[in-house]
Amino acid sequence: MYACAALGEDIFSALEPMAHTYPEVLFGVQAQCFRKLKTHHLAFWNCDDGFELDMRDGESMNPFPALMDAAAFDEVIYSERFISPDQVKRSEFYERVLSRQNKCDRSRGIILHRNGTDGAVITATMPEKFVGQEDDELCSILEFIRPRFQSAFALGLELERRRFECDDQLFWLERIPSAAFVLDHGLHVALANQRGEAVLRKGERLLVDRSVSLSSKCHSHRAHIERSVHMARATQMPQVPCVLQSEERASMIFAAVPLETLMATQPYLDCFLGEYQPVLCILIDPADLPVTDVQMLQSYLSISLREAELVQCLVGGLSMRETADKMQISYNTARNHLARITEKVGFVSQSELVRFASDLAARIPS
Repeated sequence: MYACAALGEDIFSALEPMAHTYPEVLFGVQAQCFRKLKTHHLAFWNCDDGFELDMRDGESMNPFPALMDAAAFDEVIYSERFISPDQVKRSEFYERVLSRQNKCDRSRGIILHRNGTDGAVITATMPEKFVGQEDDELCSILEFIRPRFQSAFALGLELERRRFECDDQLFWLERIPSAAFVLDHGLHVALANQRGEAVLRKGERLLVDRSVSLSSKCHSHRAHIERSVHMARATQMPQVPCVLQSEERASMIFAAVPLETLMATQPYLDCFLGEYQPVLCILIDPADLPVTDVQMLQSYLSISLREAELVQCLVGGLSMRETADKMQISYNTARNHLARITEKVGFVSQSELVRFASDLAARIPS
């Protein structure tokens, strides 16, 4: 779920296993104006063909959206606390929509976001015969997943906001967790992310000359860079990363990858643009990889501060035993912490958790 949010993918695919387990329950995701009863987005599982169209046709009669205005954000909505199943059955909305779908008469909801009169909600609408143990089990699951879906939704929304606030061409460049540059022709630096700009300002590893071309004080480093960039353009293939060795500092890795042009050109111009094919250059310094802020990890993953500290150590490259030593806990305690974290956030492995936290560090620098 969190990985989907960070990568801009659909977080609601996580609802599919639950929908499969309870096929008689109508699961949905809705974004709508809950006062004007205007729908912005609908998606449903376990519904008949044409149900979404019925929902849109009957949106002005739907009694459930108003509950988003009255219910608390930090609780699962139980519709019968606001409107009884009998009242639902007497409504025109039930007659025209819900009666055709397992005669659903009550709903559970998770409010994901509210902004003025607009809101997003996950719903589980139940038929009148869905009672007892199954009902209790599903409600417990909804209570469990509520804060996790809310956190994942907030993460995705924040990333989208940040994307629109920054320059479109720089957005994807800032996602790279190392110094990165785009060379538009020759070695001319057209764009650089924040880490890249910091490297160029220092001028110790790489620098820009008077023509704003990428260079280095070391002749062999310049030769490696020129060769990699030239071959990336000539072959239109990513080049094998080369090691820029240094006796004074730790070695770095330089990689060159050809990019498609940012704007399509006419075919008859292509042959004149060989040297203007943009190339992405990445400088990886193992000692300078970003580390996610502990409070940010705690907030976005809904984990404890101590658990966030463990994740931060793993992202920083420490082994589990080194992490245990640094946190002054036993190895088994550290493993137990990791097991709880992966269970909470839904990752299946330590490597998946570390990849997500590293990507988070790149996309929202602390």
